[in-house]
Amino acid sequence: MSTTVKVFIVLNLLLALAFMFVQMTLYATRENWKRRWNDDTKALAEDIKSYAQKVAEESYGKVKAENLATSQAAQLVDQQAMIKKQENNLSEKDKSIQAAQLTLSKNDEEIKALREQNQTLSNTLELTRQSNNEKTHIAQVARAVAFQLNVKLAEVEDDYNNATTALSQREEELGKQSKLINQQTATLAILKERYPKIANELTDEKTSASFLQAVVAAVRNNPQGKQDLVMLTLGKGDKVEEGVEFILFRNNSYIVRVRVEKVLGDMIACRVVPESWNTNSLQIQQGDLAQNRL
Repeated sequence: MSTTVKVFIVLNLLLALAFMFVQMTLYATRENWKRRWNDDTKALAEDIKSYAQKVAEESYGKVKAENLATSQAAQLVDQQAMIKKQENNLSEKDKSIQAAQLTLSKNDEEIKALREQNQTLSNTLELTRQSNNEKTHIAQVARAVAFQLNVKLAEVEDDYNNATTALSQREEELGKQSKLINQQTATLAILKERYPKIANELTDEKTSASFLQAVVAAVRNNPQGKQDLVMLTLGKGDKVEEGVEFILFRNNSYIVRVRVEKVLGDMIACRVVPESWNTNSLQIQQGDLAQNRL
């Protein structure tokens, strides 16, 4: 119970006593004191009893109110403690939420980095696939080229074998020519012995230089694919002059005429005379014979 209530009760009690005193005084001066005394005493006793009851009730109410206030204060303390606990829980929840948000942010960054890495790996995979496709194509081309090279090698081997065979034939022919030259040399020796005058005419420098014989060493085609340049096995030591024409033949078959354009150390370069080709479509081959006159 508050101080104001207490003061109010005491003032009521004092006012009641003052009022009772005034009434008793008035009654004593107007009526019979004894009767009035008894009546007033009874009334006063009832009033006192009533006021005492009221005071008791007010005291009980005060005690009850104080107990209730104490209980409310305890409940308030409990509520404040609970509120503080809830605030602490909220603070912890906020911290947990912030930590969760930070974790989510890190996870988002990691996911973004993983996506970028995945994109990079996808690009690398695509480039690798393209590279593999290119390598596969290159390998296929290489296989095709290898096959063509194998075919070409087989052709070259065949050409080599043919050339070897032709060389053997040319060697045989050269052997025959050597025998023929030896025979001619022997004939010339016999001629010198039996007919010295004729032999001197044949061995004269001007006369001997007029007859030349050689072998085709190489043949080259012009840009149109026709045989044009011929190399013969003669050189500066054979006293060959530029402009001299040679007749090319194989066995007893005429092929074409060639004209000397340049004399080298051990070879002479000749140009084919276009209008002199044979009518049998014979072509020049390495090893054919050449003479400046028949």
